[in-house]
Amino acid sequence: MQRIIQRLAIIYVIVLTFLLELPSDVAEEVPVGILMGYTHMFAFALLGFLVELSRKKRSILFWVGLLVMYSFATEVMQWLLHPLCNRSFEWADLLQDVVGVLLGTAVGHYFRPFVQRQARQT
Repeated sequence: MQRIIQRLAIIYVIVLTFLLELPSDVAEEVPVGILMGYTHMFAFALLGFLVELSRKKRSILFWVGLLVMYSFATEVMQWLLHPLCNRSFEWADLLQDVVGVLLGTAVGHYFRPFVQRQARQT
């Protein structure tokens, strides 16, 4: 079970990185429905959730720190690619990313014992 979640987390990071670097006119066409305005928070909450469920030996603080650095790196990439993608570094997005990482990790930490128990039973 944990291996499946690890693979999902890796695939999700690839997809998320791609979506975060889309040109702004294309990104605006991605349907987000009720998430409008909170897309970064929910995207990074899902990432934090998957990483927390799939982590093995490293501490939770290590992974939270790594995910915060990843969110910062995506914002920097948007700033660097601004001439090509018309995207920019936004502190509000970074704040949403960090809040999402913390929320997702907290929820994942709550469900982690259930996933580990399920993995031992199979």
